[in-house]
Amino acid sequence: MKKMNSRIPTFMTVLLIALLCACDPFAEYGGKLSKPKEACVDLSDQTLTKFDDELSQILFRYLAGNPRWEIREERGVRYAVRLERVDGEFETTMNGFYSTHENDAWRQTRVLISFGKEYGFGRERGNITRTKAGERDVSVIIEGEHSGTPGNSSYTIIAGGAIILEIYDQVPEIARNFTQQAFNEVSAELKDVFAHREEIEKSGILPVEEHYPKPLPMKNYFEIKDGMQPGIYLIAAAVGPTEPGFAYVKAFNVKTGKRLSEERMTPRSVRYLGWSYDGTTLFHYGSEVTVYEGDWSSTYEARFELWHRTKNGTEKKLAEKTILINGWER
Repeated sequence: MKKMNSRIPTFMTVLLIALLCACDPFAEYGGKLSKPKEACVDLSDQTLTKFDDELSQILFRYLAGNPRWEIREERGVRYAVRLERVDGEFETTMNGFYSTHENDAWRQTRVLISFGKEYGFGRERGNITRTKAGERDVSVIIEGEHSGTPGNSSYTIIAGGAIILEIYDQVPEIARNFTQQAFNEVSAELKDVFAHREEIEKSGILPVEEHYPKPLPMKNYFEIKDGMQPGIYLIAAAVGPTEPGFAYVKAFNVKTGKRLSEERMTPRSVRYLGWSYDGTTLFHYGSEVTVYEGDWSSTYEARFELWHRTKNGTEKKLAEKTILINGWER
């Protein structure tokens, strides 16, 4: 099993510490807020504003079928997480945060596109910058270093039409280079979605290869890998749904038949998938799940199953695999 590594998001670390201490993770939690001129960004590109309800559904289908993105749902909000590279591969994380530690400096980022209403960022302390696409000079609120968050952090929510771009940027510098870069990259990708909306409606695929980090799969697979700690697992699959819907993971103790961690595993593993009318096009699925039954000192057999649910509620098992697992312990 993998040991905890330096890529664990610092935000998650704070929450884990809080759980261990049985305390409020946000109590007396926050840094000094400011709007330094070095943190100004240019959001004058107006592509986000072109996406009304109809176009946002086309975007939804495209993002669901692109392995660089994952569409999730939480608190009634559907949102897409942009995956970033971990050890050279675009890899899912539990909360969409990506963290690196190089040359004694922490950097942590997250890029979301939310549909209809914003997803947000924890408790607000005046630390969120709300703006809209089309604004040229936007002063981003910077939160200074504080407990659990080294460096200068910001959370920028950029409203478009029926979609919202949300960018978390935590780096040693004041300048919001990642925020600017992410806005530019997403705007460019949305331009291509807008230009090729008819092709996406037919196939679910954007005919611009540069936006896909790897080719779509050519054959079905279902893989389960160790996550950052024993009891945490990375699920990856290639499937070919013929209707819109989402996939999710079930797990069972092979010996007892008992379903494992149902209340937590199901919502955390929900991912909306791409689809094609004939089912011949395969799309990637990925999620990170935690099994809470058991501990790090012993293993047992568990069967993982991948299920797909359509809009009308029809469910179908797509794949299954049995492996030896640990339970996660605090």
